[in-house]
Amino acid sequence: MLKMIFLCHRRPDIDHGEYARRVLEDHVPLALRHHPTMRHYVVNIVDRIEMAGSAEIDSIAELSFESLADYRDRLYDSDAGRRIIGEDVARFMHAAEAYACSEHVHVGAALADDALAREAPFKLVVALTRHSRLSHESFVEQWLTRHAPLALERHPGLVRYVTNVVDSRLSPEGEDFDGIAELHFASEAAFVADLYRQAAGLRLIEADMPDFLGSVQGWIVSEHIVKARP
Repeated sequence: MLKMIFLCHRRPDIDHGEYARRVLEDHVPLALRHHPTMRHYVVNIVDRIEMAGSAEIDSIAELSFESLADYRDRLYDSDAGRRIIGEDVARFMHAAEAYACSEHVHVGAALADDALAREAPFKLVVALTRHSRLSHESFVEQWLTRHAPLALERHPGLVRYVTNVVDSRLSPEGEDFDGIAELHFASEAAFVADLYRQAAGLRLIEADMPDFLGSVQGWIVSEHIVKARP
């Protein structure tokens, strides 16, 4: 399964609230109608930047397909569908960076198809670049085999933890991220209280991160599950 992640920026002539409304109320129904090969669709509306130096973005979209060809060659149901989607996107989006990823779910049940009415848990999305001394492959090995188990052990409040290994950047613009992580907590209070329950856990995570990370950007988002995997 191919997972696409888009970091999206609104048009400068609309505010963030209007952007979110247009995405959720106008664009989502059109995407469901005209993207027949899309297997999974989540819209994350950015509520705030969590980490200093993070890019100003308005939403993070997650779309899954059976193959890259389903995204590149069979994304639209028709030429008319392509035109409708293109015209709609132009109403709210200024730019988007696209990343093809391999998803690894470390903890948490499969996403339920509760559509837009679901009360989502508190979610942090983090985009990572590797340390300059590491290759992408070495970064991935350390992230998945050492850091992810450490995070599961030392972040007791995690209810869902997903690591998305970036296989390629498909947009002409955008930072060359190596990975994008999703950390879910039951609530913001649980995030504050249970990100680190013990000082020793904080020390271990902070000691591990500089060994494989170059830069980190993070956003707190409101998650809307539009279409769950069948």
